[in-house]
Amino acid sequence: MDDAYGRTTTRVYGMEDEALLVDIQTNVAAFLAALEAVTDLGCVKATILIPATSPEWDEIALASVDRGGTFSGWVDAGMKKASLKIPGIKLSLVAADGSIADSGATATFLNEFEDAADFNLSDGEQIESWIRGALDR
Repeated sequence: MDDAYGRTTTRVYGMEDEALLVDIQTNVAAFLAALEAVTDLGCVKATILIPATSPEWDEIALASVDRGGTFSGWVDAGMKKASLKIPGIKLSLVAADGSIADSGATATFLNEFEDAADFNLSDGEQIESWIRGALDR
């Protein structure tokens, strides 16, 4: 939400569970209409977060949230680059020089963000081709 002075604030509201997506969308639309009636702020974006599953796995010894890897790639060949970070990347995937190969499990993950795949980068784009991957410094 934003104000007349260019400042933005974020609010998170919880919902009761619904079985159908259409019911969630209907409830959100009604909620946003009710919110608009009581606030002078503008609505920049409304996002519905739906947990897909609750997968759980244990961390590996020496796992660190500080260690990550960044892959860069072309969104538009030769015209625009984008990057994707992998948090806590497995040290077994990092070469001695700090590079990370675009192969094996890494390629499988990165493929999810390539053209015609199921996932987008943060700005809604997908990668045409990957350039390189490296351990964050």
